[in-house]
Amino acid sequence: MASEFEENNNNYEVYPYPGKAKSVVWKFFGFLKKAEGPPTKANLDMATAVCRVCGKKYANKGNTTNFKMHIDSDHGGEFEPKSKSKVQPCLDNFVKSNKPVGKISAERQLTIDDALNKLIIGKVLPVSIVDNIYFKAFVGLLDPRYQIPSRPTVIKRLEEKKSKVEDKLKSQMKLATDIAITHDGWTSLNTESYYTTTVHFIDKNWCLQSAVLGTIKLAGSHTAQNIANELKNTQDHWSLPVPTATSDNAANEQKAYEILGWNRFGCYGHRINLVVKNSLSLPEVSRVLGKARTLVAFFHKSSSMTSMLHEKQKLLFTDSKVGHRLLIDVSTRWNSTLYMLQRLLEQAPVLMALANDASLPKQASSTLKNSVFNFEELTMVEHLVQILLPFEKATTIVCADQHPTMHKVLPIVTKLLRSTELSDDDSTVIKKIKQKMQAEMNKRTQSEDISLMACLLNPFTKGLDFVSEERERAHALLRGLVSGVTLVKMEASDDGGKKPDVAPLPLLPQFPGEEEDENNSVEDLSQPTAAKKMKSADTDDWLEDVVCTGESMDLGNASEHEIERYIGCQIEEIDHNLTVLEWWKKNSAFFPRLSVLAKKFLAIPASSVSSERVFSLGGQIVSKKRCRLSHNNVDLFIFLNKNMKYW
Repeated sequence: MASEFEENNNNYEVYPYPGKAKSVVWKFFGFLKKAEGPPTKANLDMATAVCRVCGKKYANKGNTTNFKMHIDSDHGGEFEPKSKSKVQPCLDNFVKSNKPVGKISAERQLTIDDALNKLIIGKVLPVSIVDNIYFKAFVGLLDPRYQIPSRPTVIKRLEEKKSKVEDKLKSQMKLATDIAITHDGWTSLNTESYYTTTVHFIDKNWCLQSAVLGTIKLAGSHTAQNIANELKNTQDHWSLPVPTATSDNAANEQKAYEILGWNRFGCYGHRINLVVKNSLSLPEVSRVLGKARTLVAFFHKSSSMTSMLHEKQKLLFTDSKVGHRLLIDVSTRWNSTLYMLQRLLEQAPVLMALANDASLPKQASSTLKNSVFNFEELTMVEHLVQILLPFEKATTIVCADQHPTMHKVLPIVTKLLRSTELSDDDSTVIKKIKQKMQAEMNKRTQSEDISLMACLLNPFTKGLDFVSEERERAHALLRGLVSGVTLVKMEASDDGGKKPDVAPLPLLPQFPGEEEDENNSVEDLSQPTAAKKMKSADTDDWLEDVVCTGESMDLGNASEHEIERYIGCQIEEIDHNLTVLEWWKKNSAFFPRLSVLAKKFLAIPASSVSSERVFSLGGQIVSKKRCRLSHNNVDLFIFLNKNMKYW
């Protein structure tokens, strides 16, 4: 029944909902006045809602379903956004005013679609960016004709791209004589366990290729059998030959490869980490490191003390050292301890001056005086840093994954053993540290025969002068491996011919096992001097028996002759401007059997860092804002991001 106010006012006005309204329907509905005065709840007829477009009335009982149905049926359901910032109307007007002029060609649409997919994968952006109003405005400014795809469409296209990349990678791996893998696990933000597998092989052009095969969510406990099953599934999916694996020294990883019967090399980066961490566990060193961590934590917790530190730096240092913050170490990376000690040595004059500043509060002054190194401790830290620097360099070299690293392991071990030789000037603590390091590095493992073979197959270190006691055993191992190589005529085309068959590594005597560890890399430590280029000649099928391809020569004699020619080649005659892979590319025709083994051993990574580097990418993908991402999409984004070169 109409109110008295409405009956007396034929041209009545519909007023908006008084106060804050949560539902978007109040953009369409309002109320009539029932009394004179401002449009407040007391003066409005709140029991009846009126459509501000057509004037239809509905009872207002606190439920807006009828109002929404009316808008859907009578007004096309054109709801406005719940709230708009001041910038939003400008963006809406921009989008509306930039209507497409003409139609975009199908070719250009596909080109922009592909660029958008690369942007999302390469910069680890959420797929929801295609719904962002600011992104739409930006794209509209570049080309108003371009139709931005929906989120499901983007995911579908990325899945199609993954299938194409897989096909390209499979076709390349089919041409490889041998492959190697790395394998490691990580836990995402939402406490889901993933294992990443990477593949490494040397292609027909003697270039080292690396790729991520997959990131698999591992259900259940991390037992050796579960890990072995996951690795076997990966092998079957990619149709891989039996690989040589590099992994950390965890017991479940080692047992998994025993179950599979695969050759395994223990990550040397982890071993370096173990050597250093065990050596730093001495009570004298632990006490100094404890003081260092207390000092760094004190400055990290106090902004005023950090400001005073910077003021002292301006007085005592040049501009290059002003503003340097103290660094704290982390338990998982030993080299962070080295960086912490280096920074404390650098800032020692400032810290001592600040500790004796009379203007400091009593408590702060006491903490500094108890934590700053004294002169005896500074001397010990200086010597400790000098010991650790070669290990840091070795870690960096071992963790490289763009070029072969396995042939560098033995030179690195030799270099580190030399750097830890005892000296008469060493203090008691430094001697204990060096002795612990030498004891750990002298431990032998079966997997070291892999590094021995890689070193022998490096033409620049094949003399094994730095491990001369291993020379005879290395030559015996090489003869056993060469006898298992069967040469098969290879076609000139990329997809023709069978692959040479290489026998697995022979069973070797067991040595004391490795302990657990974690880290990274090493450099080429063999530096031969003289450089004369080795002459090469074109070959012909008629000359195959002369260049030792074994077509018309007894197999045993041909293999032995090939080994003798390779070992007998003087290092001084080798062109030292070539890398190890460039040398083999140039000379593989002269050593056909050894070149097969060179591809096998030089492709094996010395560390599992390739799979570990996926951890940081996984942290960007499974973030706090994307923690509900499915494990299939996690694998999709990591696979495409790490294999962009196959895009």
